[in-house]
Amino acid sequence: MKTLTQLVEQQVHRSARARVRNCTQPGVVWNILESEMSAFLTDVLQQKLRQERDEILGRAPYERSADGPRRNGSKIVRLKGIFSAFRLRRPVLRGKTPASPLLETFKRFGSGVVALLASRFWLRGTATRAVAQEINNAFGTKLNASDVSRFTETILPDVQTWLNRPVSQEIRYLFIDALYIPVRRPGFTSKQALLVALGVTDSGHRHVLGFLLGDKESLDSWSALLKDLLARGLNRDRLALVISDDHKAIRSAVDQVLGVTHQLCVVHKMRNALVRVGRNHRTAFYHDFKAIYWAESKDLAFQALGRLQATWGAIYPKAVQTAAADAEHFLRFMDQPKSLWTSLRSTNIIERFNRELRRRLDSAGAMHSENELWKLVWAVGIEQEKCWENRRVRGAKELALAA
Repeated sequence: MKTLTQLVEQQVHRSARARVRNCTQPGVVWNILESEMSAFLTDVLQQKLRQERDEILGRAPYERSADGPRRNGSKIVRLKGIFSAFRLRRPVLRGKTPASPLLETFKRFGSGVVALLASRFWLRGTATRAVAQEINNAFGTKLNASDVSRFTETILPDVQTWLNRPVSQEIRYLFIDALYIPVRRPGFTSKQALLVALGVTDSGHRHVLGFLLGDKESLDSWSALLKDLLARGLNRDRLALVISDDHKAIRSAVDQVLGVTHQLCVVHKMRNALVRVGRNHRTAFYHDFKAIYWAESKDLAFQALGRLQATWGAIYPKAVQTAAADAEHFLRFMDQPKSLWTSLRSTNIIERFNRELRRRLDSAGAMHSENELWKLVWAVGIEQEKCWENRRVRGAKELALAA
């Protein structure tokens, strides 16, 4: 049987353990640490502010002087932005208190962090109103949607520099395509063509080259984009192939401005042919079509084209005409290294990039201005180029090993 002393000691231990458990409940430890860190930083800043005051006065506390400013108590200062939890007592002087370099530094830093976070959230696809709400909840600020838009304006110089940067002279293959996006103009909203150009070097690395916003895909707009690329350093003598879909304006612009061999997208041709074939015959027609444009050589490709015409010409003349039309322009990828044929026979490389663009642009809705568009394009382009740093297009590694 336990003595009274042992029972009291046991109860004290139980009470102590209960208190420790209560203090270590989820969230409590973090609150304690956060409170202590805030108090510690507040004390450090408070001490630094007193040192600034004493340096201005040039005398120790309670030391009298016949002239010069005098102490006049303190006032509460709240640091905005990321330091919104800090409330300091800033020493003040009679008359005019000089600006505090320490406080100004912390204010700029806090506002800068908030502006950076707001910009990054918006560029990632969050609406301006939602960004403002989340930042306010996290840091105690009082932002609105207009503030977030204003913060993003600070990146415009970087955006313009990136859009006008020199084009590498090592570009070997040029991919061009367009997507249509809604743009608001005074009094109306219309769909406009965003022309996009990507480049691939001999080593197989991809690069975002340029953009142009036009009313439509016209000869003038495509020519303007290609001329801009040439002005920024694109070397037409190094270009082996331009890859695009079969658009009349693109074909004319490439021929007139670049004068480079032009490969048309085989996948687009296949889709256009298959929609003209009955569902029951679509699989068989597809295999005969692939025998042409996935052949091992041009000779075998033209032999397969003859077989497709003989097999399906009477049944689906329109589909066969589509599959056979301008075949030479669709087989020019075969003049390039064989390991690259998969990458060069279609516009899949640039269409994957355009899907990333559309995913971000669709969430933003209609563009209010071209600057808004270029900011989003810049964000997607920068992110994609980071992803491409250590990746090559299909077949480039095998080509490098063979060399």
